[in-house]
Amino acid sequence: MDSKMDVGGVPLNVETLKQLAFSPVAIVSLVGIWLGYRILVALYNISPLHPLSRFPGPKIAAVSYVYEAYYDWICEGQYTNKIRQMHERYGPIVRINPDELHCSDPLWVDEIYTGTPGRIRDKWQHQLNTGGAGPVSVTGFSTVPHELHRLRKGALSKFFSRPQMLKLEGEVLDFAEMTVNKMLRWSGKEAFDIKEALNCFTADVISQYAFGDNMGFVAQEDWTPNLATYTESFLKSAYMMRHFTPGRKMTNILPFFADYLGEDVKRVMNWMNVVIPGYITAAINDPENGRIFSELVRSKALPAEEMSMYRLSGEGFNFLLAGTETTAATLTTITFWLLAQPDTYRKLMKDLEGLTPETLKWTELEKRPYMWAVVHEALRMMPGVSQRIPRRAREEELVYTSKDGKTTYVIPRNTPIGMSAVINHYDEDLFPKPHEFIPERFIVDGEPNRQLAKYLMAFGKGTRSCLGENLAYCELYIMTALLAMRVVPRARLVDTTYEMDMKYDHDAIVPQVKNGACAARIKID
Repeated sequence: MDSKMDVGGVPLNVETLKQLAFSPVAIVSLVGIWLGYRILVALYNISPLHPLSRFPGPKIAAVSYVYEAYYDWICEGQYTNKIRQMHERYGPIVRINPDELHCSDPLWVDEIYTGTPGRIRDKWQHQLNTGGAGPVSVTGFSTVPHELHRLRKGALSKFFSRPQMLKLEGEVLDFAEMTVNKMLRWSGKEAFDIKEALNCFTADVISQYAFGDNMGFVAQEDWTPNLATYTESFLKSAYMMRHFTPGRKMTNILPFFADYLGEDVKRVMNWMNVVIPGYITAAINDPENGRIFSELVRSKALPAEEMSMYRLSGEGFNFLLAGTETTAATLTTITFWLLAQPDTYRKLMKDLEGLTPETLKWTELEKRPYMWAVVHEALRMMPGVSQRIPRRAREEELVYTSKDGKTTYVIPRNTPIGMSAVINHYDEDLFPKPHEFIPERFIVDGEPNRQLAKYLMAFGKGTRSCLGENLAYCELYIMTALLAMRVVPRARLVDTTYEMDMKYDHDAIVPQVKNGACAARIKID
């Protein structure tokens, strides 16, 4: 058979076809087709045919995802601030990209993030692309469908229940005492960032509980390196991952080239593919002390395909990321304000009368109204996650009515709509003087103001709220009490201001300040 073809009298063979396919004319034609397609999509996005066309918002945001990418990636996490400005101009519901809405009304938080099991809420892949690559992309946190998430979270939730955390309380207290003792040994030495110390504390707690073996950050001579050294690299890449598809795809092959891709990538790849699998393997091989991962594998609560080392290492990385940076930042916020506002410190110590470092109990501490208020005010000012958290109501339309009753929106089913903790938590109607640390706002008639606290999103909301919320509260109450009793009386702030070191400035999944991650440098006298 002749492999040549004849077109218009010109014989064609395989080589000729290859030359035509990769010719400048063919390449230009393909680029032209792609551009034409993108233009048509952009026109559709701002046309009356689009299901979100009736929602207010800047047209440039509705045209394509480039506007969002510019503020997220190029401007380094500034899109939340831009969304805040949109709400000031357009109202409580705005369209922030071609397919997503955002709400700034805290009173509607329970509708978007319902806690009713029968009301399905899916996540949205576009949001999960933020850092959701490699093993992290197959974790419970990164799960899109409601049903699969329920399966994955259900297998782990028993390990983080309140009764289970009460059993763990003694270990939390031990690590807290070790951390505080180490801080006090810094007496007369140079100032240090207490956030680094608190990162050591939270990392050792979660690693001990997850793997049966802590990482030894508190026991080391200095405060660094600690887990933040590695998670910072992951957080820096978050918005590149969201908006640059090839970057996410490359994570499958990056481990083979990590040595050639810079220290940030090398650190993250090493932790995901070497360090954490090593901890998990050791935990599985030690059923008497393996803790979460050992029990999870032996329980067979998940099907075999859910138990791959690839997926488990992603869960392990999420445990460390979510269980370290967030709680340490909140504790840093508490320390800063107790040192910056002596009157707040005096009120807290009066509330803790009758307690000693040796008699601290989580259940007792959370009954003290001012202590409760200090913790919740810190969670308001420094929530765990600052980027928006969209949800999709797959099986129902959501109906929003504005506070004045004059505007009603019907959110089409399966439309991603979310809120941002740093927008809700700084709502001046709900939290007057939001940039001031005022624990008293969370107290009514001498009792905790639980009605106000329900609007906080520090741990997410609803059926997809943070798995480790109880562990975080245990750490927050115990460490806050120890810091107040033993460290604050001997400490003072050094080169630390609210504007530069504590005030929210931008996102890297978690809140960032002008100087990067929040920090509070203290000196022990």
